[in-house]
Amino acid sequence: MKLLLLNDLNLSRWLSSFKKSLISTFSFIGLIHVRQLAALTPKNHSVQILDGNKTFDFDDEYDAVYITFKTPVANTAYKVADEFRRRNVKVILGGYHPSVLPEEAKQHADGVIVGGDTDIWPTLIKDLENKKLKLLYKSMDCAKDVPKLNQNLIGPSSTKLVDIVQATHGCPYKCDFCQYTSIPDGFTFRTRPVEEVAREIDSLPHKIFVFNDASLTIDPSYTKSLFSEIKGLNKKFVCEGNVDILANDEEFLKLAYEAGCIEWTVGFESFSQKSLNDVHKKTNKVEEYAKAVKKLHDYNMAVVGTFVFGFEGDTVDTFDVTLNHIDKLKLDAAIFAILTPYPGTPLFKRLEVEGRILTKDWSKYTRKDVVFQPKNMTKEELEEGYKEITKHFNFFPRATYRVFRTMSLGFYPSLATFAGNIGSYMASIGK
Repeated sequence: MKLLLLNDLNLSRWLSSFKKSLISTFSFIGLIHVRQLAALTPKNHSVQILDGNKTFDFDDEYDAVYITFKTPVANTAYKVADEFRRRNVKVILGGYHPSVLPEEAKQHADGVIVGGDTDIWPTLIKDLENKKLKLLYKSMDCAKDVPKLNQNLIGPSSTKLVDIVQATHGCPYKCDFCQYTSIPDGFTFRTRPVEEVAREIDSLPHKIFVFNDASLTIDPSYTKSLFSEIKGLNKKFVCEGNVDILANDEEFLKLAYEAGCIEWTVGFESFSQKSLNDVHKKTNKVEEYAKAVKKLHDYNMAVVGTFVFGFEGDTVDTFDVTLNHIDKLKLDAAIFAILTPYPGTPLFKRLEVEGRILTKDWSKYTRKDVVFQPKNMTKEELEEGYKEITKHFNFFPRATYRVFRTMSLGFYPSLATFAGNIGSYMASIGK
């Protein structure tokens, strides 16, 4: 069989060709999951994966197309699926959105996967071979290991500046606004054998790579073993983590630095402890933010903070308060988002009951548009506040200052900070 695997990046309409090329080049997102599926596909089948900046041709002769996607590209995914089906190509849909709205997805597919698709991919491929494809598949085995990648399906390594690795899968914290943990298997935490991950990292052609894990602080013991195993490989990496461990575990930070970590992305989300408690962000204590950032800087690791606006306690003053606190923390970069009630999440269910969901046009669920009625400000005030803080934080002189300040951490942390700030600046001016 000839299979085509598509994902969000292939379908995105709000990213320019340049941004798709940039993301694809850095390989930060998108391709890792379909590469895992490719690795699970028997070698007697032909598997095609497209870099995000490349397009697909409906006239190519495929036996089946698998489209995995999140909510913002659902409308486009359905149109693509309908066109392939019109041409008698079998279409399977999976990912976050089909997992929480399978009845909707069924209207556009020959098969829908609910939950973790890697667990049941071999079964699905056999059903395709035997022409017995089912309309609905549910993840059956949450205990399977995180699959390896197929590193050979995305073109020559010279087209990539950064590699990507995944050591763990899932997140047990279940924050109310997180779509990831609202699907079957999303909250089930799994790990790969440390030695296997280390071998994969050692084989990567590039010096810098990204851990695609939701958080490397979920199981500190596992991560410490992993860092100890890879610290002699002379690699550099960026990853995500939570405040509770980063502020309090000195051994963890030391091992991270020795292993080659140059930057952490940390989900601070808010400077209001009540807002954090309300959405069950259990790993965060606002009083520990400054401690975590200082400790990471002491070990010459840069810090990128993520922040969300639109919580129940947020007002028009929240944007200025957040910006002032960010300056005091001396964060090296920041990512801002509007609170988005993705279908399937506790947040969506609550707001729907309260009659506060303003639209179910999934293309608006981008974390840049307001799709619900905020409690303490208008829809327009939330949108304008988000735009202003993004513009102000990414003001070129401010971004330049942050990059130069981070040079004290070393070449690689400053390089990561430069890339992050330039990307955020370009996004803020709409390039």
